[in-house]
Amino acid sequence: MTFIRSESKFLERTHTALTNAQTDPQIKAALAEFGIDETKYAEGWGKYDKGKETWELNQKEELETRVASHTYSTTYSILEMTFRRHRELTQILCKKDPDTLIHLGVKGRFPIKYNEFFDKVKLFYTTINTNPAVQAKLALIKLTPELATECLAELDTLLTHRSEFDKEMGESQAATVTKNADLHELSEWMDDFDTLAKIALYDTPQRLEILGVLVKS
Repeated sequence: MTFIRSESKFLERTHTALTNAQTDPQIKAALAEFGIDETKYAEGWGKYDKGKETWELNQKEELETRVASHTYSTTYSILEMTFRRHRELTQILCKKDPDTLIHLGVKGRFPIKYNEFFDKVKLFYTTINTNPAVQAKLALIKLTPELATECLAELDTLLTHRSEFDKEMGESQAATVTKNADLHELSEWMDDFDTLAKIALYDTPQRLEILGVLVKS
């Protein structure tokens, strides 16, 4: 079987096939001649239930990851905009004072990588909070220790959101691996089921369609 194009459709089709195979007397009798008995149905339903459960869990984890990603991205963007403004104002004010720029960590390019961004934001606002000379210098652009404290609190919030996003991403990836394995196992089982059904119902193709098996006209 080629890879499942639509997992929900595949699960729906599997449910239909097993249900109709067990409830249609003629189909059930025909399949029984090829070893598809109650034990085989129980095996199929077991694989279906397992696949459906892990598929639903994966859907839940993916949703939670999207929510966590949105929260993190929004918080990141807000702090990034604030830091970029404060950084640029500081660079303008201290263009003839490279030592202050070095102490604040604002020499060079704007940090692109998220971990570098966290470090630069932490250094910048912590320096404002703890260095009286820097405080005096930046008072002109109203970059006060109180404002720096607020920005550090925003950074703490951002780091919390990042941790939550990483956790949800990990859980989602693990759920995806499990789901893929379970659906692959189910698809292999259904391949065998379909093969036997096509043989058992070769002379009654309309009954194959009841099982969701497409028949060439």
